Amino acid sequence: MAFAHYILPALALAGTAFAQCSNSGTLTIASSADASQLASCTTYSGSVAIETGLAYPKDNNGRQQVEVTNVRTITGNLTVTSAVSLSRLTFGSLESIGGFELGDLTVLSELSMPELTEVSQLNFTALPALQTLDFGGRGLTRAESILITNTGLSSLMGINNLQQVDTFNINNNEALQNISLQVTSITNALRIEANDRYQSGLTTSFPLLETATNMTFRNCSTISLPALKNVTEDLGFYGNTFETFSAPNLTSAGGLIFVDNTQLTNISLPQLTSINATYQIANNTELKQVDGFTKLSVVKGALDFSGNFTEVQLPALTQVQGAFNLQSSARIDCTSFDELSSNNVIRGKYTCLGLRARPGGEGTGSGSSGDGEGEESSASQIFAKLPAVVGGSLGLAGFLQMIL
Repeated sequence: MAFAHYILPALALAGTAFAQCSNSGTLTIASSADASQLASCTTYSGSVAIETGLAYPKDNNGRQQVEVTNVRTITGNLTVTSAVSLSRLTFGSLESIGGFELGDLTVLSELSMPELTEVSQLNFTALPALQTLDFGGRGLTRAESILITNTGLSSLMGINNLQQVDTFNINNNEALQNISLQVTSITNALRIEANDRYQSGLTTSFPLLETATNMTFRNCSTISLPALKNVTEDLGFYGNTFETFSAPNLTSAGGLIFVDNTQLTNISLPQLTSINATYQIANNTELKQVDGFTKLSVVKGALDFSGNFTEVQLPALTQVQGAFNLQSSARIDCTSFDELSSNNVIRGKYTCLGLRARPGGEGTGSGSSGDGEGEESSASQIFAKLPAVVGGSLGLAGFLQMIL
């Protein structure tokens, strides 16, 4: 009986503590008492939300601060949205969260989570006053997906040591000037666009990135991908301000697209051998020469070039399975491409035109420069440099390579 006298109250206390640290629904923090309940747990099994109408005291400026200590892990989501007076949010011991959402917090200027290293999903939207992230010395190292849009962040210090991420989307952050990540692979999608409104464009660096599924870059001033080897879907560059682009180790891509990069003068992909979908270069007004694809052999989709090129070199090209469209405002000699088309190396619709007032994408013209628009060779013409032609036809070895 004495045993029961002591053990039953202890079990009841343990059961109460367990109930406080576990919730099949969502624990809502509206007051300091709610925060104290969460602080009694090192691991909270469930989700936590901070109430829109907080019952916290306000400072002289009408701002509120929420601080939660002790809790290290939240297995569910941490959600804070539309708390319009919240200016500071602190979780001093938190190391891991299932999902982390901050949205429509117009005066939030301080976010402090110095121990945080792992999240499943991070969504930050509409945080115009937030300029920095305090995720401690290490910062985040693992995440499944990250979305940061319409914030006041000037850097991504705090997530720049990410070693693993599936989806990474950074867009419309007007003050953001630099992104540099240490990831080696991106298994879903990377999108970087419409950042750094007030400067010359965002600088981006992924020094260790080797593989990715889908990558889109817009409005960047520099893009560094020195280790990139393979992109299984599209690698696209739209409306950037960089002058040169190089990926010295890239060997294959799903689609490869350069559109509206108005200052681009040079592309260098010396190890690229295959493109498994569309290969498009269009409206890059300063790009006069396309000569950085010395090993490109196979294009399994369409090849679609339009601009004011003065030289195109594709010396290793053996197969284009889709349409072939090359249009330039410069003079053009399509003889070598004509040979590839007649020998079924180019298997889709064939268009090669020079002296076009408005060079267009695939489907906007037909025929070749041999149809009357071409001119004899001159200093301003476009030179199509392809595999050597022997006696008016491709050599046997080259022909066999093309059809195999």
